[in-house]
Amino acid sequence: MMTVTVIGAGNVGITLAKKLDLVADYELIAHSQKSRTNALESGLPAGKLTDWNKAELEGEFIIICVKDSDVVNVVNQLCEQYPEQLDGKMVFHTSGTLPKENLKELVQHGAKIAAVHPFQTFYFNEARMLNGIAWGVDSEDKDFETISTFIKNINGKAIKLSAELVKKKALYHISAVAASNFMALSIDLAKEIAEDAGIDASEFLPQILETTLQNNIKQLGSDTPAITGPVVRGDVETIKNHIEALGQTINTVIYKNMSESLALLAFDKGLLSGEKFEQIMEVLDK
Repeated sequence: MMTVTVIGAGNVGITLAKKLDLVADYELIAHSQKSRTNALESGLPAGKLTDWNKAELEGEFIIICVKDSDVVNVVNQLCEQYPEQLDGKMVFHTSGTLPKENLKELVQHGAKIAAVHPFQTFYFNEARMLNGIAWGVDSEDKDFETISTFIKNINGKAIKLSAELVKKKALYHISAVAASNFMALSIDLAKEIAEDAGIDASEFLPQILETTLQNNIKQLGSDTPAITGPVVRGDVETIKNHIEALGQTINTVIYKNMSESLALLAFDKGLLSGEKFEQIMEVLDK
């Protein structure tokens, strides 16, 4: 059985700990009383939680699951408090933007380092969120097999990131942000407008959301996005009616901004003529 130390009791750390609970022996280092409370409220056993002064760090893996700005603090604490325990350990952080070099100070104590990012959203800290997901791995070639085996053990898929891709890791992470955060924005807008219209969002939205998602998953291998509606049709009058119906609200601003982005996409992909594009942009700029 694997032995693992997870550092950080945010949603990523808690989700990982729940998954490890099924396949490994682990400890979870909580940075603060608040994070410890969150971990306990999530259902993790108290016996698995520890703090910096009581951590054992006896596992094969040390996984740093903290926000980017805290990684340097964790590295410093490991070097100062647990230098001997680092020898031979596989240590990686889960940041989507930082490279493995942010852990380079650990190498002088004998650690092997990597950046291993779960390409997933962690709003709910449920173990099943890790099933089948891709993990972007920035590691030395000799360490990839070890990391890949770890990821397979938690039902994930390890994908080695090339040196060139690591240089563009911010773009890699923006892809995840666009896939998750921007979708959430669109859904929240649809929900609020549905409520304003007097319809039950939970009755009307799930099927159209599911269909839209599946349509676009089918189109991932194509240059043509699966978009429909008044913008891609160049239906200027309907867009005008929408803006009038929304009135002077924050949703009007969001609708205009999203419609402008959609028009730019449709024009760029050759789905919207230059004439219609200009007409739509004129309406949206008012």
